[in-house]
Amino acid sequence: MVIDPLSDEARIRARLTEYLQTQTQRRWTLGAFTRYAVGFSWITYGFSAKEEGVEGERGLILRLGPPYGLFAPYSALPQHAALKALEGTNVPAPRSYWWSDDAAILGAPFFISERVAGSAPVPWVSGNSSGFEEGYRLSLGAQFVSAIAGLHKVEWRGKEGFENDGTTCENAALRQVEEWERNQARWALKPYAMLTWAFRWLRQNLPVAPRVSLVHGDYRLGNFLEQDGRITAILDWELVHLGDPHEDLGWAFLPQYTGGSGLICRLLTKEDFIAQYEREAGFQVNPASLQFYLVFSLVKLAITHMAAVRCYEDGRFNDMRMPAMGTQIAPVLRQISKMLPAEARCTDPHRGSDHEARRTE
Repeated sequence: MVIDPLSDEARIRARLTEYLQTQTQRRWTLGAFTRYAVGFSWITYGFSAKEEGVEGERGLILRLGPPYGLFAPYSALPQHAALKALEGTNVPAPRSYWWSDDAAILGAPFFISERVAGSAPVPWVSGNSSGFEEGYRLSLGAQFVSAIAGLHKVEWRGKEGFENDGTTCENAALRQVEEWERNQARWALKPYAMLTWAFRWLRQNLPVAPRVSLVHGDYRLGNFLEQDGRITAILDWELVHLGDPHEDLGWAFLPQYTGGSGLICRLLTKEDFIAQYEREAGFQVNPASLQFYLVFSLVKLAITHMAAVRCYEDGRFNDMRMPAMGTQIAPVLRQISKMLPAEARCTDPHRGSDHEARRTE
């Protein structure tokens, strides 16, 4: 049996120790490694480390972007750069210390950050419709909004990793549409008429961003840590990029994250979320832009499910959760159909009749 070098903890420990000593010119002693069995993309290890001449141990996180990951090939720079840009701001995020895209070091692109205390809130318990006690829900919701509003106000210009990006208020939406069109071409195992219509509608309704902001890309319940009622860290920055701040709102507002509660990420009403966000972000949410990014987010979600199936079919993952994600493609396409205006679902001249196009779904 072939052993994945990224799962060989003894090998990772030895190479990581050597890397840290090279970076700091000091000896390091690494404690036990814990691999977090979550996600299908980056590999995450938690470990303790003692640096020579520094009192006490440090809790650190190592994230590796394997060549077989869901969104591979990877670069560690965007995540590291975003976390560095957030230092000294009111956005709760881990501090990133080192990064490299040189696979010769550990076997894959990686970055090393601090390990933050806390756990992901679990709302699926008995009680009210949100799953959270009301006072806790409202407090957490207010922090959730403050964090994303703060992210969208962070000054990224002149910071490492964002030079010559080329994103503007005018092209932010188009760049994302083009990227996910490429992702569909790369991952889809068959054509989907609904995505053809959705992409056509998106291209016809491109909004102009109110500003170019850091966009998290996966901002939702489950991607932050909480301790004693306080959000301690926003996690999972692998889709971070520059773009329209409405994009993060569209993703957070997806019906998949309401849990049937009618609340944004089971935390706040849409009205309360938007009112607080507008006060703290400093601009008004444009309903047309929000609608655009809701449709875009559903497209992105459907294609992500397709990527999971493709990874399994290609033999990159042997995890039965991945082909199971394929069962969610059709429901998401139906949601897209409900959100698109009727004229956007007309006959596709490249596919013949509406009936013939629907048979591809």
